[in-house]
This record gives sequence, C-alpha cells and structure tokens, in this order.
Amino acid sequence: MKKSFSCTEFACKVIALIFMIIDHVHTYLAVGPAWISLLPRFVAPLFVYFLVEGFYHTRNWKKYFQRIFTFALIMLTGNMAINYMFHSVNYATGEMDFYALQQGNNIFLTLAVYLLILKLLQLSQSSKGIKKCTPILGAGTLSILSLPFCEGSIYLLPLLFVFYFGYNRKKIAYIGIAIWSFLLFIKAFLSYYSGGTGISLFSTLCFDSEWAMIAVILPIYLYSGERGNNSKAAKWLFYVVYPAHLWILMILSKIMR
Repeated sequence: MKKSFSCTEFACKVIALIFMIIDHVHTYLAVGPAWISLLPRFVAPLFVYFLVEGFYHTRNWKKYFQRIFTFALIMLTGNMAINYMFHSVNYATGEMDFYALQQGNNIFLTLAVYLLILKLLQLSQSSKGIKKCTPILGAGTLSILSLPFCEGSIYLLPLLFVFYFGYNRKKIAYIGIAIWSFLLFIKAFLSYYSGGTGISLFSTLCFDSEWAMIAVILPIYLYSGERGNNSKAAKWLFYVVYPAHLWILMILSKIMR
C-alpha cells in the first residue's frame, strides 16, 4: 500500500531535534508537566536507526566514525569545562572528581561505540570458522562496556541489534521495538506496584518513560528511504545544535540553582 505521506531522513531528524530540545528544556530547567518526558522518547532510538542506515550507505565508515567520535570528545570537553567552571561535585563523595566533571549528555559517544559494534558484527558475518570469534568477542565486549559508560545504552543497545539484523525489513524492526517497549513498560509497572517509587502510577510511567520509545515506529514507517536535504548545513546541523543547546541549558540550570 502506497503511503499518502512520507518523510526524508533530514525531515525526520529535524522533527527529532525539536522534540529533543523540548525534552532537554524540561529536564534541565524543570519546565512543563511530567508527561512531556513521554513525547521525545522516540528521538534516541531514531538516531540509532539512522546510524545503522548510515553505516550501510556510507562510502567510508572510518571517516563516519572519526566524525562522530571527534564530536564525542568535543562534547566531553565542553561538559567538563562547564562542570569545572561551576565546581560540580560527586554527590556520593562530595569531591570534584572525574565522575563529576564528565557528567552531562553525550549521545555522540554512544553512537561512536555503536558504530564500532556494527563494524565488528559485519566482520564476523564475512569471516569463516574460528576467525568469526575475534570480531564477535570484540562486539560483545564493547556492548557490555557501553552499558555503564554510554548514555542510554542500557535501553538503546537491544534496538541497535534489532535495526542491524532487521535492516531493510521494517516489520522485524516494528516487532522488535514493540517487544522491547512492552518489556520496559512492564518494568515501570512493576516498579510502581513493588512500592519502590512512592509516587502515582502515572508519575512513575512519566519518570520511567523509556517504554514510550515505541513511538519511534511512526517515523520509521514514514521514512521514505531518501536522504532529503543534502547540503553541508544539513549535514552538520545535528553536530552543532546538539552540543550548543545542551551547553546553554547546562549553564542556565547551574546559574538558576
């Protein structure tokens, strides 16, 4: 059935950026009702989806990785500078240590590590016999290390595998997203009924909101497979807007404390 409406990759990313900014304003400045946190949960999964798309379409995955990893380092440096400027401390120790200094969003690091995992998975599929073991072991090790060190990885990593192994098979992606979102909903539901949250069920579902990533099915469905705006400005839009708006919000949140 032909879709009456579709979105290019660029259009999907612009929409995602808008929702991401709304989410971060809500998080850093405590603006708006609790349910706002449900609306942008599709954003990070969508960027993981387009990371897989980019991996399959890029002419040079090394340059792709270098670009993302470079911005991960830039993001880390900016976060550390702001935290140092405002004397951020580790609440557990009361000291200004590396843990305190590196606090802040850095989805670039997550995407850079995921790109390495994708390459290792690809190498394992093209290898034979015992040669498969090394890239599989590498992908497994990076996956485990990403869980505590990469933003959102505990929720996004399963989707990385869904998108990679379900590439060009959107129905498989939909099923994988739905199953994972349902499991996350059950987790939030059980945390409420176990008495661990101390707040209402609605507030619990808004706070433990990763289950709402099921909404990513809609932009993936509408995605036309076309890149859309291919200008240099469009290429660098996310790389510039992401750190810029987060650093502004970080500074404002620390000033307003």
